[in-house]
Amino acid sequence: MGVEKLIGAAVRRVEDERFLTGRGHFTDDLGFERASFATVVRSPYAHARIRTIAEQAARSMPGVLLVMTGAEVVRLLRPIPTLVGIDSRTFLDRDGNPMPDPPHWPLAPDLVRHVGDPVAFVVAETLEQARDAAERVEVEYDPLPAVIELDDALAPGATRVWERYPSNRSFEIERGDRGAVDAAFAGAAHVARVELENNRQVVAFMEPRSVVAEFDDRTETYTVHVGAQSAHSVRNVLSMMLGIDPARMRVIVPDTGGGFGARNTVYPEFALAALAARRLSRPVRWTAERSESFLTDTQGRDQRLSAELALDENGRFLAIRARAAWRHGAYLPTRSLWVHISFMAPMLCGAYDIAHVHFEMRGVFTHTAPVHAFRGVGRAEAAYLLERLVDTAAREVGLDPVALRRRNFIRPETMPCTTAAGAAYGRCEFEITLDRALGAIDWPGFSRRRAASRERGRLRGIGCSVYIESTGGVPSEFAEVRISPGGTVDAYVGTQSFGMGHETAFAQVLADELGIELGRMRIIHGDTARVRTGFGSHGSRSMRLGGGALVLGVQQMIEHGRNLAAEQLEAAPADIEYQDGKFVIAGTDRSVGMFELAEVAARRGDRLQGDAVFETASPAYASGAHVCEVEIDPETGKVTIVAHGLVIDAGRVINPLITEGQLHGGIAQGIGQAVLEHVVYEPASGQLLSGSFLDYALPRADDLPAFVTGFHPVWCDDNPLGVKGAGEGPTTGCPPAVMNAILDALAERGVTTLDMPATPERVWRAIHVAASRD
Repeated sequence: MGVEKLIGAAVRRVEDERFLTGRGHFTDDLGFERASFATVVRSPYAHARIRTIAEQAARSMPGVLLVMTGAEVVRLLRPIPTLVGIDSRTFLDRDGNPMPDPPHWPLAPDLVRHVGDPVAFVVAETLEQARDAAERVEVEYDPLPAVIELDDALAPGATRVWERYPSNRSFEIERGDRGAVDAAFAGAAHVARVELENNRQVVAFMEPRSVVAEFDDRTETYTVHVGAQSAHSVRNVLSMMLGIDPARMRVIVPDTGGGFGARNTVYPEFALAALAARRLSRPVRWTAERSESFLTDTQGRDQRLSAELALDENGRFLAIRARAAWRHGAYLPTRSLWVHISFMAPMLCGAYDIAHVHFEMRGVFTHTAPVHAFRGVGRAEAAYLLERLVDTAAREVGLDPVALRRRNFIRPETMPCTTAAGAAYGRCEFEITLDRALGAIDWPGFSRRRAASRERGRLRGIGCSVYIESTGGVPSEFAEVRISPGGTVDAYVGTQSFGMGHETAFAQVLADELGIELGRMRIIHGDTARVRTGFGSHGSRSMRLGGGALVLGVQQMIEHGRNLAAEQLEAAPADIEYQDGKFVIAGTDRSVGMFELAEVAARRGDRLQGDAVFETASPAYASGAHVCEVEIDPETGKVTIVAHGLVIDAGRVINPLITEGQLHGGIAQGIGQAVLEHVVYEPASGQLLSGSFLDYALPRADDLPAFVTGFHPVWCDDNPLGVKGAGEGPTTGCPPAVMNAILDALAERGVTTLDMPATPERVWRAIHVAASRD
């Protein structure tokens, strides 16, 4: 009788013991002999020419080992690449031109392009000495006009962020059939319109960015320890920047405190630390201050959106046309441009049967920090636009927003299908997930609760959103399974954990596949010297692709073991079966244990192992429904989230306890964007006004209700585990549900439009502006 099945069980995370007892090993925790400390001199200007840098005084300070500036870095490093692994000839803008690729040097050699742009890298024996020396680096700037706001950047004659381009327009793309959409709108009975701002966010992972770099003079190899979402991707990019064979670069990712997409890129300090380590022949470490993180971590969202929805006389959707202007900042981090376009454009139909789609997107350079991937990138922006538009249409045609959605859902019996936006959906059951979400917070009883709020002088509203998102990212992943004679199963996986519980969830998969105890599993990841290859974790891909590779790796190991066992048991390989940790001659009681067989293999110089690359042809599509209920104090404008429910179809759920935690965290991030978070730059100077947690509001426990979450799994048939992905959906669909609820509450005061974040000041002002119109 085998061990209890663990897939689907709410197993507590094995990682938590070390995290909760302070025994985690994050990058800044790591100790190194003779380690030196680095700090970065940063520009106080959003746009300025560097006239001179006088570093002699800094070099003579006690303990200073090295001062690097952009003038020498451009001779020793290459810029941070923009389109890694992407053929620019196949990724052209509307005019047929290649996408932009401005050089992002780790230290600015001539011009600074946002406040916080690095201009010098100082290394000393101690951190205090490095900081003191950095203050003695004298930089003479020639300040230049800066363009911060979207309209200013696009105005005729605007100061250009990059002189090499004719304007601040970085690219324009067009997707869909403009002619068919125009024809559908011409015959529409009703057209709904929205114009929205999708506010910029600070990613604010719990652990600030940190790196420790080493260089071995004997072997001329680098070792870089860094929190990241893909050790192999960091290795490949750093190797490109240093001009070396990737075999000379080892990247180790220790425990990492959050990623959310913003750790899926290489930052200037990573390459600078590696270069300094080579020059000094000793370890170099750097850790960001939180204020540096606000200035220089990649940020999220920041789009101006507009869309129109054409409906017939029965309220059926005919066509949608949408436009996005994306203020992506001064630089384009690695693959950022590709991620935004590739993830957003196909999602314009959402959960709805819309025959015709046209989408335009424009990128805009500004003198602000760069924008990169953030939880739900592209899909969240599309869902926000579409679900706000559907609610607007319902209000204008006089239909209940739930009824309008039901009328236009893509029906399960028509799936799989390919939408007019080009997304190839598998089976989804949108109406069922919506019904379950409505029931989770008692949608039918809302009118009673609204009446009670009115008696207390409060406004109450309820709103929903239905989302679908592509999951998968890079469509292949690697895993290797080794059986240790010592009695453990070692799995080397190419995915990367930065808080998602892989050491537990992957162990559950292994335990079920092998039929042995969970405690024997060891999950190894985040080390390019130990894991042969991998693409890390992004796009909710880890379990679908990494888990798929793990299952195939187990199968390969069993096949290898069958041949070894056949020799050991003197039987034909075809007669050998694997059963719960043993290789057994079918129909007999003769067997050899898996770990015993591994010991036999080791004595022969062999290893009981299997490895595999799992590939998929296209993304999977996870979906779900959010329902939010709010109460507003009209005297102050304060919004209270009183209830929030989410039911998600993530396919098969491996560990519901871990997945529920991801849902809770994702909803919190979505609520944060909807009502609290907003990156604000001073328009004239480009100074960051929301540069600390005193000025930038993350949600706290008392800002959030007790979430109600649930699963409606529709298995995905393109991978061995049936999973679709769960990590980003809770953030993707949350903001429109919250804003729809807020606008539902404000409707009786005549408010019809409001942008995120719905802060008390904004809500109060909207109420009073509406009152003044009356």
